[in-house]
Amino acid sequence: MPINKQIVNVIKKSLSKIDFSKLEEKCTNEAQTRQYLIEPIIEILGYSRMDDMLTEINAGWGQKNDKADIGLLIRGKNPEIIVECKKYGKSLTDKEAWQLNGYFINTSSCKIGILTNGIEWRIYSADEANKETSLNVIPFLVLDFNNINDNLIENLSKLHKNNIDIKELLEEATDFYFLQGFSNAFATELYEPSDDFIKAIFNRMNGKRMTDQIKLKIREQINSNTIQNALNKVIEEESKNGSLIITTAEELKIYHTIKTILIHKKEIDADRITYRDQKNSFNILVDDNNKKIICKILNSRNNYTIEINGMKYEVKGIESVVAMKKIILDAAMVYFQK
Repeated sequence: MPINKQIVNVIKKSLSKIDFSKLEEKCTNEAQTRQYLIEPIIEILGYSRMDDMLTEINAGWGQKNDKADIGLLIRGKNPEIIVECKKYGKSLTDKEAWQLNGYFINTSSCKIGILTNGIEWRIYSADEANKETSLNVIPFLVLDFNNINDNLIENLSKLHKNNIDIKELLEEATDFYFLQGFSNAFATELYEPSDDFIKAIFNRMNGKRMTDQIKLKIREQINSNTIQNALNKVIEEESKNGSLIITTAEELKIYHTIKTILIHKKEIDADRITYRDQKNSFNILVDDNNKKIICKILNSRNNYTIEINGMKYEVKGIESVVAMKKIILDAAMVYFQK
């Protein structure tokens, strides 16, 4: 979806007028959070409280008469986006996502579901495999107002009433969910190579005639040793063009220290804690999901900092990491609370 620079500038200017430092004292319950934070942000996105926001929408099921918090009108008279609001600072867990899912199921016109505590906005689309009855369990977009930057504002602009294209937004969501399966598909292809993969390798070897015997020999060549050798060549090429990512011993030391802190909490499953080393940061994740970041390790000329929810903490030895125990646990427990 193309970025509308005019809308981006309007959003940036409007957000600058919200004093986020005073919200904790003003938003002591869900109603205040809606009044002072959630609805003002929705207004910044071009939706009028009077004309475009439906409140307390009947979205119950069975014998229930539950009501969804906010429905947003985009083109017609029925809401296409449903918003479930929680108190400022409340952790957003699977329980709240399931509640949103229930409202989504019973609001047939809706295409997008949003779960928010005012600061974190989790945006979901329908599950393509079950699109008439369920949202995906993972949000395709997460906006964190603890860290207001150009990327956040550009993503917000995609939701602006004067810019939103539901079809394009859903296509982006579909692409996001599709790419989530890349690692597993890639590993499976390497472990159980398909005929198409064998043929592609054969062609790159300038093969002249594919026989069953040649196909078998190529298949036998694809194993952990040859994959490791190929990986070394890929690393060499990346190093030449400047895109190489090197994981340092210090990053791994910090990672293992943080993981040790986490696994002492009985609710945390150690197998779900992973990392991804990226060009600008070393991310410690839950479920190998870049939308579930516990913290980031940043390295500038071998000076390390840990970023948690937009706040940066200098690392001066492992003892300084251990001193962050409570902050690290609080950040991780968001993804492990039931």
